[in-house]
Amino acid sequence: MPVEATTSTSTSLDVGDSWQIGILVTDDDGYASTATVAVQVSDPAGSLTAATATEDSTGYFLAEHTITSAGRYLAVATVSGTVVGVVPFTTWAAAPTTADQMPSVEDAVAYLGETSATDEEIADALLAEAAAQRARCRVPAVYPADLRQALLRRVARNLAARAVPVATYTSFEGGGTSARVPQTDAEIARLEAPHRRLTTG
Repeated sequence: MPVEATTSTSTSLDVGDSWQIGILVTDDDGYASTATVAVQVSDPAGSLTAATATEDSTGYFLAEHTITSAGRYLAVATVSGTVVGVVPFTTWAAAPTTADQMPSVEDAVAYLGETSATDEEIADALLAEAAAQRARCRVPAVYPADLRQALLRRVARNLAARAVPVATYTSFEGGGTSARVPQTDAEIARLEAPHRRLTTG
C-alpha cells in the first residue's frame, strides 16, 4: 500500500489540543518514498484550513492542527508525486464547560422532572452516585456526555430505590404489592461501558 496513516484515523480530543496527522508514503516495493503531501482540515462549521505536512524523515510526514472549537473535524491527506493516494482522518473535539463538568443538583432536578425528592435528597444521591461512578469508571478531565447521562440516571435509580421498602409482605400477611428496582441497569452499563476500569488479577 503506497500511502498509509501512522497516527489514528479516528480520535477524540479536547478543545486546545493539537491534532497529530501522520502519513507514511512508500513506493511499489514497500520502501519509504518522498512525495508531496497536502493536508486539508474541515472544522465543525465546514471551514477549510490547510495544515502544513512536514517530512520528518524520508516518507514520514506529520501535520498538526490546533483544535479551536467543539465538534467533528475531518482531515484529508492527499499525496502526489511518484505515488498518489488519499487518506481521511476524523476527530471529535469536546469543550470543557465548567471546572469539573459534573452535573449539578439543578441539572439533576431538570433530568428527574416531577419528583417528590427534596433538593437535599437529590444532592445526597448525586454525591453518592458520583463516588460510585468514579470507583467503576475512568473519568477523564473533560466530563463526557455519556458519563453525564449515566450519572443522572444513577441518581434517578438511587431515589427510586429509596422509595422501595427493604422488607415487603405478601397479601396473605396483610401487605400490598411493591415495585422492585433491579440491581443492575442496562442503560447505565451501556453508557459507562467505554470508561469501565479493567479488572486485573
